[in-house]
Amino acid sequence: MTYRIGEIAKMIGVSEHTLRYYEKEGLVVPERGANNNRYYTEENKLWAEFILHMKETGMSLEDLKRYTKSWDLGDEGINDMLEILIDHRTKVMEKLETYKKNLELLNTKIDFYQSNLEKNKAADLFETFVQRKKDEGDI
Repeated sequence: MTYRIGEIAKMIGVSEHTLRYYEKEGLVVPERGANNNRYYTEENKLWAEFILHMKETGMSLEDLKRYTKSWDLGDEGINDMLEILIDHRTKVMEKLETYKKNLELLNTKIDFYQSNLEKNKAADLFETFVQRKKDEGDI
């Protein structure tokens, strides 16, 4: 089965502009038919979905391009693809730790405000934050 750019864009949830950009960057390479019109195969669709999935993990455009070039090399590109994925996993794990710390702070802020609403008091969140940092030995 083949798809025109508008059809595949709708199917995978991106704009035609995005697909053209990905094509320009070498991430997605549609087939060309009569009059040089683009058309996408099921394999193109799956590859575009894979690129979007990796993008959702936070992979950079540069790494996506490098991964795509390595993929095109077949077996010769496996070591490079593995290196890209391992490096990216490290970045994702670091971001996850940052998100966990930020979530803890948000929960503390929410608990603080809920507690003060229940007590019907106005208090300074910043002072509580500073005290918490002092208690943790950060300052």
